[in-house]
Order: sequence, then structure tokens, then C-alpha cells
Amino acid sequence: MVDSFMYGNDVPLQMAYNFYIACSGLKGAQARFVIERTKEWYIQWHSSKERRHLTEYYNMLFRNFYWINGSLLNQQELALPEVTSMEFGIDVKTHPHKIRRRLEMRTMES
Repeated sequence: MVDSFMYGNDVPLQMAYNFYIACSGLKGAQARFVIERTKEWYIQWHSSKERRHLTEYYNMLFRNFYWINGSLLNQQELALPEVTSMEFGIDVKTHPHKIRRRLEMRTMES
């Protein structure tokens, strides 16, 4: 969403909707609609002081997706996928050779 990108990257309201209108070539009622919607979103996000996860945006400084949170909350919260899988199993960090040797030793003892 263009509005969340602009808001999250601290683009002033008027500059945000002027930029969007100029780039899209909208005129008349369509341009007014963009102005109204942009104002509405900016006001809603700005006035939601304690709400979390209002929307995601791409942060140009950190080059990652972050949440727009209420102004009293952490503004540097990464927007991770809602479902995150737990990492488990045997990989290089869990010393697979040691685990294999122990399993082999148990198998030989049985």
C-alpha cells in the first residue's frame, strides 16, 4: 500500500498525496479521492497511539518490512510472516557427527 510506505518512511502528508497523484496522472474526482483516503489513513495511524500492527510498510533505511505501530509502541518491529516455523532437527550447528556416533554406539550395545 502506497500510503503505508509513505507514512512509515515519514513522508509528509501533502507530499505523499501530491507525489502519488503526479505519478499516477489522476485528475478531478480521482485525485480528490486519493487526497481524502491518504488523509484518512495518516490520521488513523497517527492517532492510534497504543495499537499494534496497524499495517506493514517497507522501510527504506533498513531495507526490510516493518509494522506501523501506535506512536507509543516500538516503531522498529519487523513484520515477520504470521506463521513462523520452529527450527529443529539435526543441522551443522547441532554437531551431527557426535549425535550419529552416540546413536551408532547405542545400536551396537543393543
